[in-house]
Amino acid sequence: MMELAHDEALTLQAMEEAMWRPDTRFDHKYMDAILAENFHEVGQSGRTYTRADTLELRPLDIDITFPLRDFRAVAICEDVALVTYTSVPARGRGAAHRSSVWVNDGRWKLRFHQATPTDV
Repeated sequence: MMELAHDEALTLQAMEEAMWRPDTRFDHKYMDAILAENFHEVGQSGRTYTRADTLELRPLDIDITFPLRDFRAVAICEDVALVTYTSVPARGRGAAHRSSVWVNDGRWKLRFHQATPTDV
């Protein structure tokens, strides 16, 4: 894997963090713009979500600690990046190792996301 340019990594970190902020996560227009047409997610529970499922999510409280722990962004190939980090709740249990695949077709779009529970 190749290192991403520092500014690209910072952009992807900001975009991942936006997924955890209610003002962007539940903004249909924002999410419509950043989710790839073929977006797919495997949630922490093991449930799978399509792009349509994600766009239809109703607002809820998001429990997260910033910055995202152990954040790393690397290029898989030209215009594709793998982002990994650990999400740690501010209150209680529910930490997860997370990975996202972002594709750049002129702007970064989220193609895939997966969460795996951990006991951090």
